[in-house]
Amino acid sequence: MDFLLGSILPYVLIYKYAAIFIISFLGSMIIPLPVNLTLLAIGAFSSQGYFNIWLSLTAATAGNVLGDMADYLLARKYGEALIRKLNLRRNIFFQQLEEELRSDAVSTVFTSRFAGSLSSITNFLAGFVNVPLFSFLIPDILGDFIEPLAVLLIGYILGTYWSSASDTLDVFAALVATSVIMFIFFRMYRRMAKRLS
Repeated sequence: MDFLLGSILPYVLIYKYAAIFIISFLGSMIIPLPVNLTLLAIGAFSSQGYFNIWLSLTAATAGNVLGDMADYLLARKYGEALIRKLNLRRNIFFQQLEEELRSDAVSTVFTSRFAGSLSSITNFLAGFVNVPLFSFLIPDILGDFIEPLAVLLIGYILGTYWSSASDTLDVFAALVATSVIMFIFFRMYRRMAKRLS
């Protein structure tokens, strides 16, 4: 990821907010880009006056939300045909997952914003199971605002030391993502067990 970050940063420095928007948009569409490391660097550059942290946050949030909406709408439009083609309606796990997401879409969508690539998977699943638009959009916007805000602020606070702290922050982000995934699966397991008993 360090090589990729080194390739992206010059474009971010040249194209600023447009580059932040594009990187956030593509990263939310399951393309493996170091979005959080880029935002960490942008936060550090903001502390030195190269970027406006609030414009950076606006660009990142808009890119994330629009990328998430693209995933959701694609799955909503083409998901039913794919589900029929793959015979997923007969799969018990898929039925339980569909029911879980429909019954608790708001908290599942919100918490998945902090779980890395799980958020893209949640976007597709929410579209597949036809989660109502506002049950998806509102927690998505809220999560897509809080997550980049936290990363930008950490970069801002660290300032010039952001690159030496990036490995520690990667580990912390992985722990948060793993905790969120475990929380979602534990909640699903508990609800499925209640239904079966």
